[in-house]
Amino acid sequence: MQSSNPALSVVTRQAGQINFGGEEAAATLSGTTTKSILLVAITLVAGYFSMQYSAAQIYSGSVPTMLMGGSIIGAFIVALVTIFNPKISPITAPLYAVLEGVGLGVLSMVMELKYPGIVSTAVLSTFAVVMAMLILWKTRLIVPTARFRAVITGAIGGICLLYIVNMLFSLFGGSLLPSSGPVAIGISLIVCTVAALSLVLDFDGIEQSVNAGLPKYFEYFNAFSLLVTICWLYVEILKLLANRE
Repeated sequence: MQSSNPALSVVTRQAGQINFGGEEAAATLSGTTTKSILLVAITLVAGYFSMQYSAAQIYSGSVPTMLMGGSIIGAFIVALVTIFNPKISPITAPLYAVLEGVGLGVLSMVMELKYPGIVSTAVLSTFAVVMAMLILWKTRLIVPTARFRAVITGAIGGICLLYIVNMLFSLFGGSLLPSSGPVAIGISLIVCTVAALSLVLDFDGIEQSVNAGLPKYFEYFNAFSLLVTICWLYVEILKLLANRE
């Protein structure tokens, strides 16, 4: 089992190492669902308070870029630690949710002030896409075959490379990707589609890890993995809506 989400690829390595003698409680689908809801709730609460703080700072004449940058970098570091050491995910997953929520809160307020109403639309759209992809996966209208996984994984790799190159261009005052117009909208639509399809791989990976009898802490780890994709999808939808303005 492979997944476009690097966190879920850990499941494959762990599945063959579990002692099925019953000495350790196994992860369950209901437990993973509960943890997923908890992490999303933590992210939303942290994001809300971050937005309120950011609004006050912006109205006073300063944008809290350090807060956004610091929290995003912190979230990235915590994510790496979690991926390489899933056993501590009951601690690091909530921490990641807080840091990601703070960073996204600042970004969301900046976008909200520029495009009023965009945040609520992005949040509702993200929720709708997640539920739609869950239904498509549960009804097997979309089946994550090996080829499907390879295509999505390759697409994500290409997107990451494109973003890295664009970031390097920006360091020299340029930009590889357009910020508005039909091309920008087209690129955003493609990336949003890839992010949405990645959810199918996440859902399937979670089910496979539960069926494999992985340890209880994988409930938090799987929930963390799903949250990573949901946050990515939210950012891409936010960018798509901004490009349409």
